[in-house]
Amino acid sequence: MRWQCEIEGMADIRVSVVVPARNEADTIEACLKAIFSQSHRPHEVILVDGHSADGTVEKARAFPAKILYEDYHTRAGACQVGVEDSEGEYVAFTDADCIPDKDWLANLLMEFGDDIAGVGGGMKNVDTDFWGRTMNLVYDSFLGGAELPLARLFKKKQFVRTIGGLNSIYRKKDLIKAGGFDVKISGAEDLETSTRVRKIGKLIYTPQAIVFHDHRRGLKEFARQTYRYAAWRRESRIWHVQEFLALLIPVSLVAFLPLTYWVLLGEAIFYLLVLTAMGIKTAIWEKDIRYLFSIPLVYALEHSCFVWGFWRNLIWRWK
Repeated sequence: MRWQCEIEGMADIRVSVVVPARNEADTIEACLKAIFSQSHRPHEVILVDGHSADGTVEKARAFPAKILYEDYHTRAGACQVGVEDSEGEYVAFTDADCIPDKDWLANLLMEFGDDIAGVGGGMKNVDTDFWGRTMNLVYDSFLGGAELPLARLFKKKQFVRTIGGLNSIYRKKDLIKAGGFDVKISGAEDLETSTRVRKIGKLIYTPQAIVFHDHRRGLKEFARQTYRYAAWRRESRIWHVQEFLALLIPVSLVAFLPLTYWVLLGEAIFYLLVLTAMGIKTAIWEKDIRYLFSIPLVYALEHSCFVWGFWRNLIWRWK
């Protein structure tokens, strides 16, 4: 098994970078500037716009990017339009609110071997306000981000089940062979697509390929995003630790009802103790007592919104 692609001739590898965007005027310039400044210069950069109304396309025209439009109204649709129009042997993906490190493409490419079908990299959140940092700390933990590399920055290279759309690369022929992106699904298309690509070859995560992600969100948007993401993952039939917990927790509560409310109370106390412990740990580690209260709050918000989004989509699909 080869862990790295051949260094010889790597400079000649043609990579198409696809950037889905919709109303990203505040971040698109920094994103495109970083992509065009890569140590491995991309063969082409394709911005696929969802008919933005805020000047995203106008700002993108200052760069030598190919600008296309999608009418599916989904990120999957934007990715599929980009793949179909791409000329490169490899297709890389990132988001319009991301800033790739200058060696991003080079580090992704170096992981390809005969048995590797896709490579994903790490994400560093760059939110600077207190609540933004709190949300990032929650996501960058097993209790918040579970085993998903798109949510957490893992320190070691490893084989993974899925890779995130904001930092990923595939051989174009493998993407096409796997069926491309399902343009009908509302979201979590990166997980759904990489699951199908994994039937062709292995997926590998490398912490060396970094993108910086500027969420620019408050608690309300965090809750809304978590709710939507849970629904999208249920719709895409993605099953990781979070989905099993979202399924089992309400079921266990119903199962214990005939017994006694003390069991339910015990579960609630245990959960609160775990969240409190995480708050204490973070407050000590970050040397900021405010995390003692903010960390449990954001964990509870994330978990409740995820469970609600998962079950609402599940019940709605049954109707």
